[in-house]
Amino acid sequence: MMRLALTIVAIMACTVAFAQETVVWTASPWDHVLQGDDPGPGRDVQISAAANEYEPFRVIIRAGTGGLQAVSVEVSDLTGPAGAIEAGNITLYRAYYVHITEPSLRSTAPEGWYPDALIPFIDPTTGQPPEGGTIPAAPFDVLAGDNQEVWADVYVPADTPKGVYSGKITVTVGDERLARLSIELKVFGFALPETVAMESRFGSLGSRVAKAYGMAGDEPEFEAIEDLYIDEFLRHRAMPGSFGAIWPEFNEETGELDSSQTHERLRALIEDKHVNSLRIEFKYRDDPEKCKAYLRAIAAYLRENGWLEMAYIYMKDEPNDAEEYEIVRQQAALIEEADPEIRRMCTEQTLTSNAEWGDLYGAVNVWCPLWGIWDEKTARQRLALGEELWSYTALCQRDERNPFWQIDFAPITFRAPFWTSWTYDVTGFLYWSSVYWSDDYGDVYANPHFREKYWGEGLLVYPGPPAGVKGPVTSIRLKLAREGLEDYEYMVLAAQGKSRSGYRADAIDIEHYPMVEVKAGSKKVDDIVRRIAPSFLDWSREPADYMVARERLARMIENKR
Repeated sequence: MMRLALTIVAIMACTVAFAQETVVWTASPWDHVLQGDDPGPGRDVQISAAANEYEPFRVIIRAGTGGLQAVSVEVSDLTGPAGAIEAGNITLYRAYYVHITEPSLRSTAPEGWYPDALIPFIDPTTGQPPEGGTIPAAPFDVLAGDNQEVWADVYVPADTPKGVYSGKITVTVGDERLARLSIELKVFGFALPETVAMESRFGSLGSRVAKAYGMAGDEPEFEAIEDLYIDEFLRHRAMPGSFGAIWPEFNEETGELDSSQTHERLRALIEDKHVNSLRIEFKYRDDPEKCKAYLRAIAAYLRENGWLEMAYIYMKDEPNDAEEYEIVRQQAALIEEADPEIRRMCTEQTLTSNAEWGDLYGAVNVWCPLWGIWDEKTARQRLALGEELWSYTALCQRDERNPFWQIDFAPITFRAPFWTSWTYDVTGFLYWSSVYWSDDYGDVYANPHFREKYWGEGLLVYPGPPAGVKGPVTSIRLKLAREGLEDYEYMVLAAQGKSRSGYRADAIDIEHYPMVEVKAGSKKVDDIVRRIAPSFLDWSREPADYMVARERLARMIENKR
């Protein structure tokens, strides 16, 4: 208590020189802090993480009368028991605010300015401040009475020893110090594996990204730009739906593949960058014989390299009548005839929508239902048959208790689904697009408003050029989803890679996720998770519950070491 009082006195003494009521404070990533909200009580940062994990925190500057000019933030090295986590592992971003004038469908959030896009202080591609953009990063100005958030990502290197690491956060106005806050990071005694446990598809990149850079998707120069986007998603343990030119050329006359121009890229993505799921192009669908020849060749190529088990074909999207159900069945028959080991995914629930349409049993073996229409009984039946479960979200469909993914829904909605995924043996996640930068938006930074009902729908990263960076500008929402995906790693590690029906041994790093029989450890994980997120409609809205459960999982993992 004495330490906190001294800190507050020091901050108040610094701010008097600038303006009355200027406050520097900290907030959890799981709190919505709008531009006009009153300051909270946080005056330091206390976080925890495993090695090879990212952990965020937020510093918020509330300008008093007169505002502030040329504000910046720095973070020192974090020193600990065996050296330091260097400041270069801490990435700072200025949050860019979106004016939400009318809430998304089903949202009860207030009108206001919400932080979302994160403008990096340093362009990770160049190692220098961004150049040429119209949206500045740092230093920045803050208008009187406004909050300006600075988001920080702390990356804990994979070889970091267990212990407590501490440092300082310094906020300056011009050449003068406005505030100095303390940061304390507890590093757990284990590392997250490079291999990602959950498969995913966060939408294709390609043409929409290319257009933002004034390029065509097939231009050679675009490959370097696309790689920056791919790498950014992989840093968030998320798989984009496209990886550039990775598929061998198919000779329609001979039925043979030429992988000479693509093999090394695909190998590097899988073996060096740890991509864990691949969508096979569903080509020649109007010519069944040619399609089967192509799929046989692709399957043989992937099998030869040990990659077939991570590949799938995305069949008819969201079939919604008898005719579309029949299309799915026909597509599945074609794929199975070509090679029965190619996985067949469909964005449809395991409980048939309408008995008059028939069903998709036997056609689909990777089911991907919306959270709001999850049917536990039939999902368990499909798992028992050796099929797989993914899940997806889009718009604000169905029951209002769903964890919707719009800007104006509580941040915890981006974490909770990955806890429920464990409850339901879900091993994959799909999001329809992360780069839906429609021309209808105009300035996508100012108006990320899909169909005038869904703030941020289909948009988890922003185009880099307006911010002066070569790669993407991430959103707060993508980083919150990353936290949920990291949580899922804790569950897998704590359960020692339990032999649940949804897991495929060859898709998991055996060294870190040994496939064993279900033991007491996995039951303990189930108990911990189900208390937090027993279903997609019943999940805790309290961020602290997830932090307590995560700490318990961390202790379980450490006790296994």
